[in-house]
Amino acid sequence: MQQLTESVKQYARDLGADLVGIAPVSRYVGAPHRLSPTAHLPEARSVVVMAVHHPDASVEWGGEPNGNFPGPFQIGMIPKLDTIAFRLARFLRNQGHATLPISCTYFWRHRPYKDVPYAHAATFSHMNAFVAAGLGEYGWHGMVMSPQYGPRQRLISVITAAPLTPDPLYRGTPLCDRCGQCERACYGNNYEQRHLLAPGSISFEIEGKRFEYAKINRWRCFWGEQCHLDMNRLAEEENLDEQGIYDAMDRGVSRVSVGYAGYMCASFKHCMAKPVRRWDRAASPGPRRVKGLEPLTTADARRIILEKARIVGADRVAIQPLSRFAHARETIHEGFRSEALFDTFPWVVTLGRSLPDFVVKGSPLAKRNHFGEVWMTQGRLMMGVMDIARRFDDAGYEAMQNFVAEVDLSAKETAGWAKRDSGTLLVGSLLCTAPLKNETLTVSGPLDDVAQDQLLTEAAKRFANTDLLGAAEMKALDFPAGKRLRQWLPEGRTLIVLGVELPQRVVELAGAQEAECGAAYQYAHYQAIREAFWAAHDLASRLAALGHEAVPLVDLDPESRDRYCNYISRLPDMRAQAPFASAAGLGPIGKSGLLMTPRFGPRQRLAFVVTSATLRLAAEVSGASPCPEGCAACAAACPVQALSATKTEMQTVTAQRAYPVFARHEARCEWARCLGMHEGEGAGLLGWKAPDGDAPETLDEETRRKALAAKDPIQIRCYENPNHSETLIERCLQACPLGRH
Repeated sequence: MQQLTESVKQYARDLGADLVGIAPVSRYVGAPHRLSPTAHLPEARSVVVMAVHHPDASVEWGGEPNGNFPGPFQIGMIPKLDTIAFRLARFLRNQGHATLPISCTYFWRHRPYKDVPYAHAATFSHMNAFVAAGLGEYGWHGMVMSPQYGPRQRLISVITAAPLTPDPLYRGTPLCDRCGQCERACYGNNYEQRHLLAPGSISFEIEGKRFEYAKINRWRCFWGEQCHLDMNRLAEEENLDEQGIYDAMDRGVSRVSVGYAGYMCASFKHCMAKPVRRWDRAASPGPRRVKGLEPLTTADARRIILEKARIVGADRVAIQPLSRFAHARETIHEGFRSEALFDTFPWVVTLGRSLPDFVVKGSPLAKRNHFGEVWMTQGRLMMGVMDIARRFDDAGYEAMQNFVAEVDLSAKETAGWAKRDSGTLLVGSLLCTAPLKNETLTVSGPLDDVAQDQLLTEAAKRFANTDLLGAAEMKALDFPAGKRLRQWLPEGRTLIVLGVELPQRVVELAGAQEAECGAAYQYAHYQAIREAFWAAHDLASRLAALGHEAVPLVDLDPESRDRYCNYISRLPDMRAQAPFASAAGLGPIGKSGLLMTPRFGPRQRLAFVVTSATLRLAAEVSGASPCPEGCAACAAACPVQALSATKTEMQTVTAQRAYPVFARHEARCEWARCLGMHEGEGAGLLGWKAPDGDAPETLDEETRRKALAAKDPIQIRCYENPNHSETLIERCLQACPLGRH
């Protein structure tokens, strides 16, 4: 038990976690059951809680002139934490323990939900898990604080059945001394007694230790954090609630959102734990953190940069003086300490990664893939930018993620890489005081030493975060979407397919467990695609270096109906991707129309590489249907009867293989799976108000527009996205018996 615990903690640290703690499920006695670990994973025994700290400078320079201007705050933080938890869950599953990773953020119930009496409740509280794991305490502002970083960390959790040794609760020096900084800093006066909700505070106990924090009216936080309404107007509002938000919009209160993060809480900015608090008002309007200095040489700093850049797939680095970008001062928003920024930070470190020219050429295939590939590549680079900044911060230097777009754009040109408007070279930068020198560097990739004839076998070994790899001759794709793919990429000779498992318990339990939660399911889909695409991108880059055309892709059929997905743009239709993966030898196709692999059944997400190289990977796939005789579980599970168990059609894969699949009513499937118009597909699991009504027999653009216009007003008016944070569940996938091993 102790050995497993230590290995879990060490692996989490290896992945980049700064803090790791273990909470036993027994510490959730008395919590609303729907929010407890066992409501999410019935066999849960432990919660692994991990934190990544914000570089101090990203907090001290963020939120100026107010929270509508987050600046460098939390850039790269969310993809980093999502990646850590997903990979740690894989580590535990590989040792035989059921796991359910919970995404860092994004999925909220903004209204009370059944026995959860709170508005704006996360489906699982990472903050409660943090204190239950002994990592710290609550501050009066309702955010958690650690003795190492005060409130300056962000969190994620993995619920698991693994028998892990729990950490003791934190019982050191109190971290919050009720100094009042959070109250004085709040733009909305949210801590005034007239704004607090009765009885004024929330308190609870774990093993005799009492935690207490202000019972803030979270609609007042929602004003800026989710709606991005003008923080200078919040103090005018009395008795703010959901309707009050809409009333303010109707009165013309403007949206103000400048920067990557969208919002930064002033109470957070002006807080630091008492044991590590210090003041330097010439450097920061808020408190600073006591930390030591680990002197680095220029060679040390370069080594750190290259190591972190390599991990996130950057292919180049430029280190340049910030003074080279003096013109960028004029582009920074009013109210920010622009002159002080240029006086404080001497260096800009820029990470870059190229995408193939194809993704910006405008074909339907390129358009379908472009935004998702940019988001995933940019997110990967931002993780590296943050990791370098954190490492320099740990050594006692000032370092933070760059938020000035003009610096990134100009860095492409000043480094001699590309024109500033190049759509195929993506970059991310940090500013720092570490000892550096002006230079450009090339970063090696994970397959740079591999010859072409060994490329696929070595990729299968080296890509530790993918599960499946196959290849097919492009000319063998004997179905309409395959033929269209050949037209868009006529130089392609080989299709390579990479797959990542969707965890079994995540799929089985989605929306069906006592928590009534589909957030982990949505997270598994977008993170699995991230992992598969990152590997595909690395493989394509090696092929390009060997002189071949190579294009990494996530969706091969732009005529299919995909759906919106946070962080990666879109989720492809799994049925439309299946014949490509089957042709590549990953498995047959089931009656649901989904790919059925021997290891996971229908539980995988895919990414692809189309290349001019001729590559082979031996694999034999049966031409017989993999489904049990008479099984129609997928059709029976569909809440809109989109699959017909009485009508089959043949899905051709190659000239030699075709499989019987249940006919799919495309309009019904899109209605539930893409538009989120049916409760049975999970549309209401976050409390969203899904419109009543049956799926239409046909769909056109006007019907879609009217349907989406009738969705939940928080999605439409506050998030300005009718499909925001939906946890839609492919019930056909969930019901398949071949997915259970």
